Amino acid sequence: MLLLCSLSALAAAPESTGLSFYVLRVIYSESDQKGVTLTVNNKSAAPYLMQSWIRPVDPNTGDVDLNYSGQQKMPFIVTPPLARLEANSELTLRIRRNGEPLPTDRESVFFISMKAVPAKKEATEPGDSGQMALTVVSNMKLFYRPAGLAKHAVADVASQLQFHREGDTLIANNPTPYWLTFSQLKVGNVELGKPALRLMVPPKGQQRYALPTGANGKVAWQLIDEDGWDTPVQQQIL
Repeated sequence: MLLLCSLSALAAAPESTGLSFYVLRVIYSESDQKGVTLTVNNKSAAPYLMQSWIRPVDPNTGDVDLNYSGQQKMPFIVTPPLARLEANSELTLRIRRNGEPLPTDRESVFFISMKAVPAKKEATEPGDSGQMALTVVSNMKLFYRPAGLAKHAVADVASQLQFHREGDTLIANNPTPYWLTFSQLKVGNVELGKPALRLMVPPKGQQRYALPTGANGKVAWQLIDEDGWDTPVQQQIL
């Protein structure tokens, strides 16, 4: 299955890399028995060596677990794990499940990490040989949905989130089987910052958010759907 949508390269990656993707996230349904594909587009005039692998999510930050050592086997493989991406061309990666078990009643989430190392350039002027090549690592979320979970559901379940407050902590309860990611979360007129928004609300679980000073009033939120769009604004009185 080829996933097509629109995306620029990882937000942290400089524009000069010339790397981009066609999706903001990858949704892998259990019915995708042959796996799913992810295409990397190199619009630059330089080739890259691409290394790709799966990493877990850090539950404390919502980002990639940078301490992952590989001891815990990931339930997916990426092929080819190492490949040359030529200038002005595309590279298609295939993500497939292996034999590692996953929950059957809720969604699972991981990261696809892709390291792009630019090809070395011959020194043409004095001093060129001392230049450093910039390595770019892009991380994209991979959501696995077992049988029975809809391919597009985030917008439909956004209103099912429930909130309550304990002092200076906002607690979001998620009764759905999907991992939910906020694009916006406000209490009154106070918006929570990007580090807080990276903390996803786990399926059939809860997430805790430290409230900034002066945050009082209704809770308003938007989620990021399967295609990377914001869902309609939802509100709840605390």
